[in-house]
Amino acid sequence: MWRAPSIIDVAREAGVSAQTVSRVANGMDIVRPVTRDKVLAAMDRLGYRPNSAARALKTGRFR
Repeated sequence: MWRAPSIIDVAREAGVSAQTVSRVANGMDIVRPVTRDKVLAAMDRLGYRPNSAARALKTGRFR
C-alpha cells in the first residue's frame, strides 16, 4: 500500500532534521538558503504535500 511522504521521509532524503523540514514548510526565515534548497528539492522529488487535515487537528482551526 502506498502512503504519502511524511516530514520524516523528507528529512531523511535531505539529510536534515524533521524540525528543519517543518521550518522550511512553514516559511520561516531562520533556515540557511542552501539548506532550504536541499529541503525543497527533497520535497519535490518525493512529492511531499503538507497534510491540511493534520494541520487543522494540530492548530484547532478548521476552514
